[in-house]
Amino acid sequence: MSPTPILSTLRELQVLVINPPGAVSDALVLQLIRIGCSVRQLWPPTQTLEVAVDLIFTGVFQNHHHEVIHALVRTGDPRTTLVALVDYESPAVLSQILELGAHGVITQPLDSHRVLPVLVAARRNSEEAARLKLKNAQLQERLEHQADINRAKVLLMKRHDWEEEQAHGFLSREAMKRRESILTLARELLKQHSGK
Repeated sequence: MSPTPILSTLRELQVLVINPPGAVSDALVLQLIRIGCSVRQLWPPTQTLEVAVDLIFTGVFQNHHHEVIHALVRTGDPRTTLVALVDYESPAVLSQILELGAHGVITQPLDSHRVLPVLVAARRNSEEAARLKLKNAQLQERLEHQADINRAKVLLMKRHDWEEEQAHGFLSREAMKRRESILTLARELLKQHSGK
C-alpha cells in the first residue's frame, strides 16, 4: 500500500491518548494537534470507548491499568491503530506491547520529531494487518466452500459410482440449470443426505 493515502488522511484521524496527565501527554497531544489530528485524552482508562477512534497512543504500565487497556483495545474496532508509549524496556513491558498488538512504539523521553514518522508507520502497519486478516478470512471461507463442494462430489461418486470429473460435471450442469451456484447445490445435496 502506498503511503500517500495515509499521509492525505492524517487530518481526519480521531486520536485517543491513554496516558496520565503530565509533560509526556501534553507534548504528545500538542504534536498531534500540530499534525492536524483530532485528539482526546483519557485517564484513567475506562472499560469502553464512548466514541470511535482511528488511532490510540497508550502508555504501557506494569500494573492493573494494562488489563483495562488490553480489554479496551480488544473490544474496540480491530482496524484501530495502536502505538505504545514506553518509558523503559523490560521483558514485562515488551510482553505487554505484544499482548496489546501495538503497531508502533515510541520510547520516552518523548521527542516530538518521532511522533509523525511513528504515526505514519504504525498506520501503514495496522492497515496492512487489517488487509491481511481480511484476505485470510476470505481464503478460509473459500476453503470451507471448497470442502463442501468436495464432500458433495464424494457423495455423488459413491452414490453413482462416478469419477471425480463426472461428479463435478453433474454439479456444474445442475447448478446452471437451476441458476444457482455450485456451492448452493452442493450444500443442498449434503443437507438432503444428512436428513436421511
